[in-house]
Amino acid sequence: MLEHFCECYSDLSGLILCPVLGSITPLFIPNSRIRPIRLIGLCASLITFLYPPVFRIQFDPSTAKSQFVESLRWLPYENINFYLGIDGISLFFVILTTFLIPICISVGWSGMRSYGKEYITASLIREFLMITVFCMLDPLLFYVLPESVPIPMLCGAEHPLFTGRRLFLCRGLVQ
Repeated sequence: MLEHFCECYSDLSGLILCPVLGSITPLFIPNSRIRPIRLIGLCASLITFLYPPVFRIQFDPSTAKSQFVESLRWLPYENINFYLGIDGISLFFVILTTFLIPICISVGWSGMRSYGKEYITASLIREFLMITVFCMLDPLLFYVLPESVPIPMLCGAEHPLFTGRRLFLCRGLVQ
């Protein structure tokens, strides 16, 4: 029974698309209805959290090769492929990411009065980008995607000076 379940839900694309769909859904809900926006964001992040244990069950630690590999020709004239896979280290970071995002959404639960839709959308887009960074096997996209992770953090900033400080701190800590 468990083997059949794992065969049906083992694709990396589903893990990556779940936060994307969760971040698009609140855009169709009015700002005055903050409770459904919060619940949709939390449910999307919790559903995303349920994906990695399936990968952990099927993961073979005896090999050093990337597993659950998916490839899609993205820009064929430039030889850029959307090439995804998981190895042992990236599996740990994907599990950690999907564990921390629901906690981040829950921590900001009471403070989501005026910018709740933006907070949920930015959190889920950040989760999508971080999971994609950890699963990306194409060298070009592997180096381009980490640069896009701080963008949701900077969106909606009211003061450009604080935005610059946040970007400086984020880039300084990463490099």
